[in-house]
Parts: sequence; structure tokens; C-alpha cells
Amino acid sequence: MDIRAKLLAAFQAEYKDHLEYIRSTLNKMESGEQAFGQKTMDEIFRRAHSLKGAARAADMKPVETLAHRLETLFVRVRSQDMRLSAPVIKVILGVSDAIEDWVVAFVKGENPPEPASALQAIDQFLAGEAPAETPPETTLARRKEDKRPPSQSASPADAAESSIRVSAANLDRLLRSAGQLMTENVGQEAVERKLRAIERTLDDVERVWGAIGGVASPIRKDGGPMTRRLDALDGHIRRLSKETRSARRMQRRSAWMLRQLGGELQDEIRLARMTPVENIFGGFGKMIRDLAQDEHKEVEARIVGLEVQADRLVLQALKDPLMHMVRNAVYHGIETPRLRTKNKKNKTGRITVAFKVEGGRLSVEVDDDGGGVDLKKIAGKAVREGRLTKENAAGASDGELLDIIFKPGFSTVKKVGGLAGRGMGMSVVQETVARLNGNLEVVDKDGPGTKFHLLLPLSISTHRLLMVVSRGNTFAIPTDSVERLCRVNVADVKTVEGAPVINIQGRLVPIQSLAGLLNLDSAEVSVQEGVMPVLIINSGQTRAAVAVDSLLSIRDAVIKDLGFPLPKGSKVAGGILLEDGSISTVLSPYALTDAFHKRGAAVKLETAERAPEEKPPTILVVDDSITTRTLEKNILEAHGYHVIIAMDGIEALTELRSQPIDLVVSDTQMPRLDGFDLLAEIKKDPGIAHIPVIIVTSLESAEDQERGLSLGADAYVVKHKFDQRNLLDAIEQIL
Repeated sequence: MDIRAKLLAAFQAEYKDHLEYIRSTLNKMESGEQAFGQKTMDEIFRRAHSLKGAARAADMKPVETLAHRLETLFVRVRSQDMRLSAPVIKVILGVSDAIEDWVVAFVKGENPPEPASALQAIDQFLAGEAPAETPPETTLARRKEDKRPPSQSASPADAAESSIRVSAANLDRLLRSAGQLMTENVGQEAVERKLRAIERTLDDVERVWGAIGGVASPIRKDGGPMTRRLDALDGHIRRLSKETRSARRMQRRSAWMLRQLGGELQDEIRLARMTPVENIFGGFGKMIRDLAQDEHKEVEARIVGLEVQADRLVLQALKDPLMHMVRNAVYHGIETPRLRTKNKKNKTGRITVAFKVEGGRLSVEVDDDGGGVDLKKIAGKAVREGRLTKENAAGASDGELLDIIFKPGFSTVKKVGGLAGRGMGMSVVQETVARLNGNLEVVDKDGPGTKFHLLLPLSISTHRLLMVVSRGNTFAIPTDSVERLCRVNVADVKTVEGAPVINIQGRLVPIQSLAGLLNLDSAEVSVQEGVMPVLIINSGQTRAAVAVDSLLSIRDAVIKDLGFPLPKGSKVAGGILLEDGSISTVLSPYALTDAFHKRGAAVKLETAERAPEEKPPTILVVDDSITTRTLEKNILEAHGYHVIIAMDGIEALTELRSQPIDLVVSDTQMPRLDGFDLLAEIKKDPGIAHIPVIIVTSLESAEDQERGLSLGADAYVVKHKFDQRNLLDAIEQIL
């Protein structure tokens, strides 16, 4: 499929959504079903704005012109310069019908009708006149005819028919179901822990009953009624123990299958939502050149990384913001050829939009070699609009002035035009990036011009989250921004220019407590023996250290809206449902790092010593490879576990029978006694049968996994898919 066909297919899907929203909303307003509101009008305006940009990208000039007129009319209504009366609504609906007529005819390969009457009607309203004749209404019969399937002859429309369109709402519902499945999986872990506790209690009962049986042996010899009762009780206890162990094995197998199926479902959702960048942004190069031509400028457009794949919903959400950014680059950034020549620049400007995957996130750079951001002009306009006083403007940093361009309604353009002047562009960019739990920053560059860097999740289907505790509250932080976890001695915290810092790999990194960043009742960090857990967060070019009271676990979850609007600049990104039904707050790592740079944010790090924790769990690692043993031992000890090692199954049994051990992590292929035989021996020995076992092996066939689980393994981790998070997740679920 060529790029033109792809663009047309994408436009066919997009323009119908925009028109349907505008039509249905206006009809509801006219009938009184929906009240007129600022948010609704903002969304209608955004739809018209997006329709204009999509038409420009698809090179549909008549549709772009009509959409621009609609956009201008909606601006008048939003500013209350025009009332949304019935005649106005009728003209708007007529214009939407004219757009649909034009596109339908174009797709069918016919000569599209000239939208002259629709333009004349809306222009009369914009000029303050009532139209002499409103556009003819589209009949129901014609609308039904428009929905007939296209002919089988080859046409650009064939591109749209070669795939099935799934609505975002349906994918979101599927995503929510997957999230509920994962939540239920966490609940299964709680059931497994309870069953394990019951099994251990029954082991104790059996030991006590064994001792009682020895004392009661004289009674049993007489063969009387008491003997029969004791024998019956003995049989009941044995059967109960056997049934409990069998139930636990079945539940463990069911829980394992639930985890497997849940993981596969999430993988399928990710694949269904992934698409090449080219499908959404393939026409941006031409659009930039057309914009430049309209402004009498010469621009070389480069779109880099079109082969990169990302979540379709992420890319669709980015379409409008990036459109705003390249328009700004053309209008505000790139100079006219005459001015560029005067400034000893190449008369042809350059705008680059680059996509790449960076640390598991989608990185987007919008770079131009224009005149750059005029901070003096921004400060002057901010003072005139009352956003800043003259004193504040004079003392504002470059970053504070740059923040102003992201405020709604701010624009340095004196006159509203087709590309700029309404002050909606950059605020839309920031709001969209924040909604996607991403980050937006202006990057310092050596050469001329301006560079914006956007960093976003590659997919929004599920997020891997680090669960932490601060002042008794549980919070979740996306791991894609957590560079590393470490334990820091309080004595290693230094003060530089009044701010606490720590040394990480030769670099000084500012440190604050999570409680302090969130303004909790106390900013203290609980430490044990002078040591505190610390997260190193990396958001773009900024690194910061966040101290917490404790680290809990890493889990996959779907981040959900909290059900109410969050204030601008909030550090909260959403929430996740925990196994007990409560909600844990998900924090935005970008907002946390931003908080470090606020005035007055640098405060002394306060700590409080807490009572010693219980002895950490003991884990036996069994593997004949010294490299694997060392790797697993270091990983587990770094996360607070006490580790014992064994080279094979025989040595492992000796350790298990000589000291208390909480969990076994074993390879399968070992000399003397392999992992499967070790597992069988453990489950045969009543004294150690209760100890959970995790198999870590290169054997990934279904038969081997089934064998391990049938023998009683609590988890099965395949080495070729192995990373430390898989092992730690499995251990956390069991212990």
C-alpha cells in the first residue's frame, strides 16, 4: 500500500469521528438533551481543529478550508461573540454535510461537488450577516446511500476495506478486562498463601497427633471403642492433610495457568494496538512543506523513525500535539528566505521530527533551525496580559518563561491567522503528554532554533509499577523512569548550595523524601541502622533521588482514572486496584522530578530510625553453574534476602534438612540429583514438603513445565526469558 492510500484510509476513519461528534453534540444542544458548556465547546473546537489538520495532511484543500471556517466560527462561540442559535447550528450541520459529500465523491473517484454554497453561508455568519439561503439539508435517503459499500473497482478506498477497524472504546474495554484478570491473579496469590498456612498448621497437627499416638498405644492394644475412635481420628487427620495438599497443588496450577493466560492476553492486546509510526505520521513531511509554502517560506522536512512501532492510541493522541508543534515551527521558528540569507543561514530551513525507542519509552524530538524562542517577547506579552508583573518577569529564569508558552490562551502572535494566534497549540501539547503520563521539555541545543523532546510510554495497555511505602501509604511509580534502586547510608547525604545530594556513579544527584515531595503530614524517612531505600528517577535529562520508607514489589497493572479531574501540575497520574479492593495512587515520575526545581523545594532530608525488621527470608539457590549461582545470589541479596547456595540436589537436601529455609530456587539439569528429582524428594519428606520451590531452567517445553508443576513446583521460570524481575516477582508472590 503506497503512502497516499494509507493517508486516505486513515483520513476516512478520522474525519467521520470528528463530524459525528460535532453533529451529535449540536443536535443534543438544540433539542435540550445537553446543556451548552465551555468544556463541550472546547472539545467541538478541538475536533474542527483536528479535522483541518487531518485534511491538510491528506491534501484535501476544500475540506481543510471548510474545517478552518468551522474552527473560526467555534472560536466566536467560545468567546461569546456569537450565540449558538438554531440558524447557526443549521449552517454548521450543512457545512459538515458538504464535507462528507466531498469526501464520499472523492473516494468513489467522482468529481467532488464544489462547497461554494456552504462556504457562502458560513462566511455570511462570520461577517455578521444572516445567510440569504441556508445550505440544503442532507436527506436521510442520501445519508443511507453514502453508507453503501464502495464499488469493487480499484480505488484508494480499497485501502480502508483491507482491514477491520476496532474502536478505541472496545480496545479499552478489553484492556480493562485484562486488568481485572491480573487483579484476580493477585487475589489468587492471597488464596495460595492461606492454603499454605493451613497446610503448615496441619503438619503441626500431624506431629502433635503422632506424639499423642505414642502415648496412647496401650489404649489401642485393648481393641475397645476408644481404639476405634482413635483410629478413625487418625484416618481423618491423614485424609484432611492429603486433601489439603492436593487442593493446594490444584490451586497453584490453576493460578499459574491464570498468570500465563493473563500474560498472553496482555501481549495480544499490545500487539493489536501496535502500529508503525508511518501509518499515522507518514504524511507529515508533505504537510510541513505545504504549510511553509502557504507562509512563503522554504523548508526541508525530515520525518525520521517511521518504522518505529508504538501503541496506536499513543500515536493517535500525539497527532494533534505534533501538528501544533510543527505549525509553530513553521510560523514562529523558521524565518523567511530573505531574513535567513541576511543572517548568513541557508535560505531553506529545516524541521526534523524524529521517533525512536529510548529505554522502553517512545521518544519524539521536534527540532528546527529557526530563530529560536524569543524569551523577551514572551516576557513582554506575559506582562501585558497580567500573567507576570514587571518585577517577576525581570527575575524569571529561562525555564519559568518557557513554561508560559504552555499556558492556555497564550500566544505572541498579534493577529489570529490560519496557523497561529489562538494560544491553544502548546497547551494542548502539554495536556496530552500529561494525560499519557509522559514528559515534555525544551532541550538546550548548540545550533540555532528550538528543540522539543517528548518522552512517553510505548504502550498504554499495561504498566510495570514499583510499589513503595511512605509514611504508611502505598504508592506506585512506573518503572520505565526508575533508573536504579539502591540503599543509601544517611551519612553519605551531603549538602551542596543548601540542597541535599548523594553521589551516584561519580555524579551528584539531588535527594528528597517522597513524603516531602507529596507534602504529607511529615517529611521524615524511616531508616534502619542508618540506611534508607532510594529510587533514582530519570526523566529525560533530569535525574533525582527519592527516598522512601520501604520497597514492596514490582507488578503489572492498568492505570485507571481516579474518577475526578486532577489539578494542573498534580503529581498523581491515576490509580490501580489492589487485591484487598483498595486503591493505590500512581505517581508521575516527571512531576516528581519537576518538584525538585520549584523554588524553596530544597529542604534538609529528615530521617527517623525505625525498629529492626524481622529476620529476612532464607532462600536456597541450587545450580551447578557457578555463574548462575553467583548471579542469582547477588540479585536476591540486593533485595534483602538471606541466600544459601548448593551445587546439586544431594547438597540441597542436606541443607534443607539441617536448617530452616523459606524457599528453594533450583535448576533442573544437575549432576547426582537433578531438579525434578530434588523436587520429588522434597515433596516426599513430611519435614520439608511445605517449603515452596521455584524451578529456573532452560527447558521451556509444555511437557517440562507440566512435569514441574505436577511434581509440586510453585513457579516455573524459563531462563531464556529470564530477567531479575521475573524471579523477584515469583518470589514476592510466594513469600
